[in-house]
Amino acid sequence: MPPSVYRNEKGIVLPLVLVVFSALLLLVFTAISVTSAENKESAWQSRRMQAFYLARSGAETFATYLIEKAYTTDFAEMMQFLDNIANKTSDAAEIEDGTLVIETVRRTEKGEEKLDIIARGTYQGVTEMVTVTLQLTIKETEDYDPSTAQHALMVFDADATKAFQLTGGAFVDGDVILNTTKENSVVFRGGQGFNIKNGALYLPHGADPHHVIDTDRGESNGNAPEEYKKNIEKGVKFMTMPTYPSAVFPELVFPELPHLPRAEEPELKTTVWNKTYIIAEDGYYDLIHPVSGRTIYVDLAGGDRIVRVKHFQMDGNVELINVGENSKLILYVEDYFYTGTWSFNGNGNPENVQVYYAGSSPVVLDGATRFSGNIFIKQAKLTLTAGGKMKGNVVTLGEKVEVKGGAFAESAALYAPLAHVELREGGRIDGAVMCRSYYSDGGTKIKFEPVSYTIPGEFFDGSKSITIDYDQDPWH
Repeated sequence: MPPSVYRNEKGIVLPLVLVVFSALLLLVFTAISVTSAENKESAWQSRRMQAFYLARSGAETFATYLIEKAYTTDFAEMMQFLDNIANKTSDAAEIEDGTLVIETVRRTEKGEEKLDIIARGTYQGVTEMVTVTLQLTIKETEDYDPSTAQHALMVFDADATKAFQLTGGAFVDGDVILNTTKENSVVFRGGQGFNIKNGALYLPHGADPHHVIDTDRGESNGNAPEEYKKNIEKGVKFMTMPTYPSAVFPELVFPELPHLPRAEEPELKTTVWNKTYIIAEDGYYDLIHPVSGRTIYVDLAGGDRIVRVKHFQMDGNVELINVGENSKLILYVEDYFYTGTWSFNGNGNPENVQVYYAGSSPVVLDGATRFSGNIFIKQAKLTLTAGGKMKGNVVTLGEKVEVKGGAFAESAALYAPLAHVELREGGRIDGAVMCRSYYSDGGTKIKFEPVSYTIPGEFFDGSKSITIDYDQDPWH
């Protein structure tokens, strides 16, 4: 990116490295082309031509720079950049016997946003001005939903020493997409059948499979499909890693929920055996803790129920009643989330439960837990273990996810762009996984299945995009 130094009031030094480079080339060309004509035309006309080409080159190069930058830059960053340069004038850049000044004017015309680049080239005392108009188009993009993934596993990290490891007979059923080109960063060890079944291993274009893949089944893999039959049923293929947005935890609505009333009993604990425990109003709790196998019922009353709690622990059940067609329990958990050998909406629809967890203590779905819902984790480790069963989706910004001890995630999209994911001891995921790096050992598997439940799109960047292009009849 060309360097830029911004002046506070009178103007700015726009990014002029490319401008100057291009202008110099044109000056040399113009100087050569007009030398033979100087005997026929006045020196003034010659200087005017030089000034025009200087201005035209500056405007065109800066326009090209903005068009390309909009294509490759995050929306928020690009909007800030445009705000920084709008309605400003650069300092004069000296080029041989001339100077170049660029001014920008951001305006709206008939509901469309325009950016005028006004370039003034001066050569030996003669000044020419060129204006090019760009059109700025802001579009709302569709909500991103990882549950629409069509692959079993995608691993984002391009720098991990070991990005993808299958050992002891572990396998993936479906396509695997990797971003790594590092030596021996893909590891296959043990097992008798395919490591990747019913799918291909996709590497970045230009990657050398011999360099990347480390297998204990004879020589390293080659480039012909036959050579991959020992590990990968459909061979190695090549593609560009798709671009996925970063997950965004909903800071604007959590944990500050001032409209939630304080619960009459801020510690909801099922200590009386013959009492029915019902949450029938939105509210804030210090503790929700069903104990001794007893049940807390959440009455959705055909709509949504919003609950915020500091500490959530299950040694009993949490079930929903009076569930409407689109009803949801929206549960905000501050510092602790643990389920024991019980049910949280266990036989219900996962789309009726959304749990948001902001704490740093690990999230544990333990024992024979049956959890049906979507979980959004800000920073904590997630562990599904000891036969726990989950149906629904997980979005996490934490750095570690474990599925082990016979635990099973069903119809799940696991979107964990910052996390190392491990499947151990018979752990299984049916759905799709997106993660930073991946390891699994004996008896574990990911099996691609189309995910039946959606993830709300407000948890992902990229809801807007900006494109910059030349306006109709742009040159003036």
